[in-house]
Amino acid sequence: MLLILSACSITSGTRHSQERYFLMEVKPVLQQHCLACHNGTLPRPALNLTSKATAFTQSTSGRDYILPGDPDGSLLISAVQRGGTHLKMMPRREISLTEDQIGMLREWIEDGAYWPEGEQGTLKPQKSVENP
Repeated sequence: MLLILSACSITSGTRHSQERYFLMEVKPVLQQHCLACHNGTLPRPALNLTSKATAFTQSTSGRDYILPGDPDGSLLISAVQRGGTHLKMMPRREISLTEDQIGMLREWIEDGAYWPEGEQGTLKPQKSVENP
């Protein structure tokens, strides 16, 4: 019985840390740098980052925008790195994401791309200091 309780507490801690990482690191970057365009107003199959259900989709070529566990297989990473095979490099402004922000997104995807359900997982465009 003690072994089962220990395993459960590790799993909860991991889920809690994944949720915290998403809310504190991933969500603000997506909201400030991506949601101005990727908010569901573009016709499908354009990437819509407003929720988990719409973000974990595929492009017309069948590639995943976000492929949990595989940042190099995720179109999102190709786009924000402004390299790879993605035709449109993002964000399409003079200011790109910092190396730290790109690294954070890579780490998030590599760790499974946890995205909470409900209100916490709903993204809304926000202005950033860098991109007013």
